[in-house]
Amino acid sequence: MDAPQQQFTLDLSAGIYIKGIQLSENSFLATTNFGQLEAVMRDPRDLQPNARRSGYEAERLEEEAAIHELIQRALTGAKKSNVPKYAQYIRDLVVGHIVGVLPPTHTWSHDQLEVVSPPGGRDTYILLPQGQKLLAIDGETQVTGHFVVAGEEASPEIKTAHRKFPLAMVIHHGIPTNAARQFFHDLNILAVRPNTSLGLSMDTKDPLMKIVGDIETKVPFLTGAVDKQARQLPKRSKKKMTVQSLRQFVVNTKFGMAGVQYGSKPAPIDDQDIEELEKVARDWIELYLNTFAAAVVDRENCLAGSAPVLAAVGAIGKGILDADEWDRTRVMRDAIESLKAVDWSKGEHWAGVAGKFTAKGAFSVGGTKEVGYAVYNVLTDKSNPGFARVRSSVAVPQVSEVPQEVMS
Repeated sequence: MDAPQQQFTLDLSAGIYIKGIQLSENSFLATTNFGQLEAVMRDPRDLQPNARRSGYEAERLEEEAAIHELIQRALTGAKKSNVPKYAQYIRDLVVGHIVGVLPPTHTWSHDQLEVVSPPGGRDTYILLPQGQKLLAIDGETQVTGHFVVAGEEASPEIKTAHRKFPLAMVIHHGIPTNAARQFFHDLNILAVRPNTSLGLSMDTKDPLMKIVGDIETKVPFLTGAVDKQARQLPKRSKKKMTVQSLRQFVVNTKFGMAGVQYGSKPAPIDDQDIEELEKVARDWIELYLNTFAAAVVDRENCLAGSAPVLAAVGAIGKGILDADEWDRTRVMRDAIESLKAVDWSKGEHWAGVAGKFTAKGAFSVGGTKEVGYAVYNVLTDKSNPGFARVRSSVAVPQVSEVPQEVMS
């Protein structure tokens, strides 16, 4: 049963009143903003092990830093590198450049805090006594991003927008340190993060994902056939390609094989490049998929639909994109004619290039970053020993020769 709330007595000298809803005896959902948050929390950078502390609060900071180390991980590595990105996201959000969302920050106080309500009113407040600070259990990167934005030189309008932007915060109080450590574990370890493919498919701000979506819609072979969750297609999947493979195809059409360095990270695409890139990538992948439809869908026996091959074929598209507009049809035709001689079946001719044979005799396809360049080289470089090895005189099935059920 929830603890009864105390009768409200306004005493501004007692501390800071934070408005919200009492969830339980030891948790409170607060509605706040950075103007208040910076008064009830430290800049997390001041609590790091290597932070310099001086002045009248040095001793208190040392004590808070010691406790912080028990319930949080240090602001290093990937966590530290994510702070500028989070700060940029906050900056764009508060000034209205993007539509976004900031998750609630989970904070902690060892002491049991007082929850009060005005008589006859619906508002509820939690009182943080003077001199006390809340520590972040979850969401510390966001908190750091807020302090970064607040410390920047900006117009008064931006400063005001940031300070007043509504934030949610869950305050856990009257909780021992060991329990707070367990909360950190539960919030960070038990949560199931979406995989990279699903994350990509949900990112509406990525201009490349707009191109990917347009290609899926406009290329009949791919409509409804792009898996947006799996990192690689399950053996019996009816889908024909993962969203990661399709996105990498588009990236490589723009950057060549150098595009594999971006992986799922944002790639620098200018707005003026989007329309042209979308058209070339769409025309090129449609021609490739229609030409090698049977081999693309036969993933068990062929490599034409594998991630490294698609990345390499996408990189071939860079030559089409870089060609003069009037000459692109010829360049595309020459590229597909060269690929028609390729034997896509898994076999010794691809061993050491696209993958290797396991001890049980199965062909294991390598990762895109691992073998993508090797695949690209044997598909494009006539001086490469593998160029002739992966090609044969066997005729490649054309669209008209592909069974109708393969194309549907």
